[in-house]
Amino acid sequence: MVVDTTGTELLAREEFKMGAFTNNGVAERDVLQSIVYTLLDVFDATRDLYQTLTAKDKREVEFQMRAKGFSGTRQLEYLDDAEVSGKRGILTDKLAVLRRYEDGLRDAGDGFAIGDALSHVSLQSEVIRLQGLLLTTFLYGPTSEEPLQQQLAKIDAASNVASTAAVDVLDAFQVRLQAEVRASVFPGSRRGSLRAGSMPGSFIADDEPSTAMVSYREPPRVRAGSPVNTTIITKGPVPAPSSSDTRSLISRNPPSEQNDGLYCPYALSLERHRSQQLSPSITTAETPFCPDCKRTLHLSPGKAWEILKKDTGYQRCFQISTRFVVKCHRPGPDAGYACIICSRAAGDDVTVCGDVKALVKHMCEDHGSRELKAEEDITEVVELGARDRDRERDGGAALGYSTSRGSRRSASVASRRSRRRGSVGLEREVEAVEIRVPRRM
Repeated sequence: MVVDTTGTELLAREEFKMGAFTNNGVAERDVLQSIVYTLLDVFDATRDLYQTLTAKDKREVEFQMRAKGFSGTRQLEYLDDAEVSGKRGILTDKLAVLRRYEDGLRDAGDGFAIGDALSHVSLQSEVIRLQGLLLTTFLYGPTSEEPLQQQLAKIDAASNVASTAAVDVLDAFQVRLQAEVRASVFPGSRRGSLRAGSMPGSFIADDEPSTAMVSYREPPRVRAGSPVNTTIITKGPVPAPSSSDTRSLISRNPPSEQNDGLYCPYALSLERHRSQQLSPSITTAETPFCPDCKRTLHLSPGKAWEILKKDTGYQRCFQISTRFVVKCHRPGPDAGYACIICSRAAGDDVTVCGDVKALVKHMCEDHGSRELKAEEDITEVVELGARDRDRERDGGAALGYSTSRGSRRSASVASRRSRRRGSVGLEREVEAVEIRVPRRM
């Protein structure tokens, strides 16, 4: 049996005994995947040994009962039930590890198969511990005074402990991996969970045509896959906005923490101070307006925009809060909204939208679930079940109108291009009654 306990190298061509295998089809760099598959084969060896010892126990009981003149049928039936239960438990332990690994690979990507030193050492420890018990039982069990039933109980318990520990190791590694991804994608942004106080309400879409645009010196280029009328322009410092029917534009200067004209000073203050609450002029006024630039904000207390995404392989639901929209607003009556997530990215493009509806469209089509999950003022509130997926497939949600608990009927505003990007493409306005803290990815 060859197991690398240093955690720095484990070639996929190594051969393991006691149920482990030679994994020639896995790239040598996918170390974590090789160790997981090794552990899965050790579970198979555990089940085989459990079955062997159970059969031996049945033979001994049958021999003793016949020597005493009894058939022992009921006791043998009891042993049969115990064998089935034990084998099923070990199989469940194996499937739990396999399911957790596949979930991590789906959510975190190919990097999950590589692992890190800590995950390598931790999983290898579980492989060694479980293999050690199997070897001890196999070699010394026949000569031991320990009853077979006690040996079987130890094997069952060791399998459960190894499975639980392996799942915990994979959980911890996924948290570390996704933290590194968020740090690389948003090097200057702040991270934290959404608190209920940060979301007093949300907004409704502005059905009036947008009049905001950013002036430019050269003809715009239409960007594929972006919301309607979104263009890319190259320009210098952001000039004062002028009137136009363009709904969304791209500026080439990402905003900094200083007030460079792209964001309202109040929006920058909300971005810098995560615990800052929204002004009463936004949460309680009949017509919400910014306390700094005094522009009207097309918001509605108690409402939030709901976005359905499917870029991770399964459907997820996010709610965009009022606070996020306020963080994106620009000074001036028709200045529009500049996407704060774009401004944190490493590129030079920042999407400027003419109204709230265009901003929500941009969030649905141009940003993935990982970026939405990382934003402190966007929360994942629903993971749709099978009944909701069936309803969507039957046309209930895909027709453009849908309802949710405590929500009013509202129309979908998503583009068909969103399906290419992994988004379900459904956006709707819902009541922001229940706010759940987003789970860590």
